[in-house]
Amino acid sequence: MFCPKCGKETDASGKFCQWCGADIETDAALAPVAIPDEEDRAEVGICAGLGRRFIAFIVDMILVLLIGLTTVAGFGLFRGLQNAFFYGVQHIPADQLTTEGTMGALVASIIAAYGVLLVIVPWLYFAGFESARSQATPGKVLMRLIVTDMQGQKPTFARTTLRFFGKFISTLIIFIGYLMIGITKKHQGLHDKIAGCLVLLQDE
Repeated sequence: MFCPKCGKETDASGKFCQWCGADIETDAALAPVAIPDEEDRAEVGICAGLGRRFIAFIVDMILVLLIGLTTVAGFGLFRGLQNAFFYGVQHIPADQLTTEGTMGALVASIIAAYGVLLVIVPWLYFAGFESARSQATPGKVLMRLIVTDMQGQKPTFARTTLRFFGKFISTLIIFIGYLMIGITKKHQGLHDKIAGCLVLLQDE
């Protein structure tokens, strides 16, 4: 063992340090105990880095786009996507784009289509998969990642919902919220911190 006073290695069977004569038992008992930081105590696995998470995100976004377009078409909302293009790019008057012939009807069709494509489908996809038994979207499964709470447990749907909508904040601040994954201790993006989540490498 090491003497708490002089720091030199000494005979563990003796009561006094053979180098400085200090009372080892008494000094050791009075020596301050290093208490780990809260972040260190929360370690529950190996946190995934930016590169692996980015690949998983690309895979997921391809799937979300396919599912979203299928859903929009299935609900007859595809016309709303077309209306946005015709009105915004080709400058066709609103009264020629909807049967009602009003700007309100045009805006409603566009909001419904893009709302389903950009919010509803991605929300149910990410929050649903990440709160399920697998704790991972298909892209994360491919990259062997899982989403947990700060104690390493399966997150609730409410928590993964908060994480999903937190991504809008990460995006609005010119993607700084995502770049935080590469520089924070636990590789947490802003949306991860908002929801109290970790993205970990899956155990073998």
